[in-house]
Amino acid sequence: MNKKLLFISLSLIFLLSAPSIFAETSDTSTQNIADIPAGTAEEYFNRGNFFRKQGNFTQAISDYTNAIRANSKHAKAYYNRGNAYVKQGDLAQAISDYTKAVEINPNYSEAYYNRGNTYEKQGNLAQAISDYTKAIKINPKYAAAYCNRGNAYQTQGNLKEALSDYNKAIEITPKFAGVYANRGNIYQSQNNLPKAIADYNKAIGINPDFAGFYSNRGNVYQSQGNLQQAINDYNKAIEKNPNDNASLYNRGLAFYGIEQYGKSLEDYTTAIGQNPSKEAFENFIKNVPEKKDSDTKNVRNEIILAFEEKINPEKKMAMSAVVAAPVAVPAAPETAAPVVTETASATAPAAVAAPVAAASVAAENLTQVSKQNETKSSAEEDVRNLVIKWVASWESGDVKTYRNCYASDFQSRGMNLNAWITYKTNVRQKSKNISIRIDDLQISVDENNAMTKFTQSYSSSILKDKGTKTLELRKINNEWKIYREIM
Repeated sequence: MNKKLLFISLSLIFLLSAPSIFAETSDTSTQNIADIPAGTAEEYFNRGNFFRKQGNFTQAISDYTNAIRANSKHAKAYYNRGNAYVKQGDLAQAISDYTKAVEINPNYSEAYYNRGNTYEKQGNLAQAISDYTKAIKINPKYAAAYCNRGNAYQTQGNLKEALSDYNKAIEITPKFAGVYANRGNIYQSQNNLPKAIADYNKAIGINPDFAGFYSNRGNVYQSQGNLQQAINDYNKAIEKNPNDNASLYNRGLAFYGIEQYGKSLEDYTTAIGQNPSKEAFENFIKNVPEKKDSDTKNVRNEIILAFEEKINPEKKMAMSAVVAAPVAVPAAPETAAPVVTETASATAPAAVAAPVAAASVAAENLTQVSKQNETKSSAEEDVRNLVIKWVASWESGDVKTYRNCYASDFQSRGMNLNAWITYKTNVRQKSKNISIRIDDLQISVDENNAMTKFTQSYSSSILKDKGTKTLELRKINNEWKIYREIM
């Protein structure tokens, strides 16, 4: 199994609430709403806090608004109303309230911090970083602000600054489990697996009940090829969080790797039933491009069909129709490959004669037709697997495998193969966070020549692009190779 696996990773740890600064009346937890007076700004403010604790954000917003009407300079009321708006998903209004809070109190570090969190949720990383920086300037010991600024830097691909911020957060708060996990994510992306494991170990030691720490450590073990240890960690993650579908998918992949096919199928079936993930589907295809010889029951195909039933039901229905056709019509082979994405429209795995025509075909001719169909389907699967390998090798930076996908006489944009690989290597070295998605994959095969056409969505730190790409292929020494690439 390829050890450079692409996993469904734990999201970064974001702290969406600053340390509590809410003013509370004494022992509000035992009071009834009727017991809490309202009329002055502070009374409305305190009652708003009571409603907030109950989860009644609409009423809390109403009371904070009344507090602001009574005292237009009540910075905490703006801040707490902003927090309530975040809970309701009204990010624009929350930013407006945080902005008002810092206008009234320019040293309100928590308001800058939560406004930074809200900008981050909107995808405005530059503004989020600016706000975290302001919070840190006001309070140099604000570990959570360092953590979340590190997260924003990591999302931008600025790993040096992210590491610096995580180190600072740990220096301020040595028991900050989430920061160790986020630093572990960076070490994992840099292939510094011993340091990644050490950080996940530290996070687990501080907070042994958080499922995500086990999940991410399991990902590292799996990338090392230590599949049994990965399974042990996924077991822990699922025990802590039975809804952890990512760990179910990854454990299913690990079980397939150690040839426990029944358990692999069970995990994939459960995970697909709970949340059919196209990303998990593509991950399975990348890492299991063909079934193992020991997979005598072809569990790989069962997993693919389970995905297709949820992700691409049209193809599943078409394949079911083939199986249900008259006996004279050849069924699709067991190893029929899936389409790459849910919207793909690849050639059907086996051509099927119409029932009326099938009735008049002699048995020996039917056998010949069946063999031809199986050969065509096998060739299409081989081409599809090459495309998957080509995409995966570029995403992972495996230039050797990427080059091996091309024919020696390759030509594109006036470049031969050597010039092309030099050009692409330079691009790869300048790019971070490369992500490629292909949709509407169409494959046509004619003996030793093939053509694929698809929509490619490309994203990296220096380029975002979407367009139609065509690959022309030849079969050389029984292997498909790309000899022309057209964008």
